[in-house]
Amino acid sequence: MAASKGQRVAAFLLALGFLLSTIGFTAYVIIELNSEDQGIIAEDALPIEQPPEVAEQQQEAEGDLPCGQETYEAVGERDVPETVTAETPVQELQTIDVKEGDGAEVQPGDCVAALYYGTLATTGETFDGNYDSGSPIEFSLNGVIQGWTEGIPGMKVGGIRRLVIPAEQAYAASERPGIPANSDLVFEVEIVNARQAQ
Repeated sequence: MAASKGQRVAAFLLALGFLLSTIGFTAYVIIELNSEDQGIIAEDALPIEQPPEVAEQQQEAEGDLPCGQETYEAVGERDVPETVTAETPVQELQTIDVKEGDGAEVQPGDCVAALYYGTLATTGETFDGNYDSGSPIEFSLNGVIQGWTEGIPGMKVGGIRRLVIPAEQAYAASERPGIPANSDLVFEVEIVNARQAQ
């Protein structure tokens, strides 16, 4: 018995609906996977948000490597800093100098090489860092979260500073690996080198 015209139209519409929903779901998965990888560089080593225009601004004077491409020898393992937690939500950026350095002073927008250790302010749970490897990573202060952009200038090479950062100066409502949305963060940062960015 041949299918009626209405049955063929219904079958066609069902097939079309299935195809469109499959394409939509695939696009959603691709977008979600890509969004989870943004914001972290160097094997999830640093909370960085670097749009393409920032990478272009990081070009150094002729003969120098662009910011983020200089490599540094390991300076040796560091003791993991004391875990610090905040009893109440962090209202504003706090900077505490643990050790004052004796080298060059970091200027806004510099390329800095650092060792760091990051924890969640409310629980003290570690989410990131390179203290245990002792291998500094270089980055531009124009490409990091706002709490670093504002909290690191003024440090001197060799110095160690604790940054207690409110969520709105970190990742706000965005989730990152090991960092729930709206998390206040604590970083201990040791500056190993600083150089002027162009």
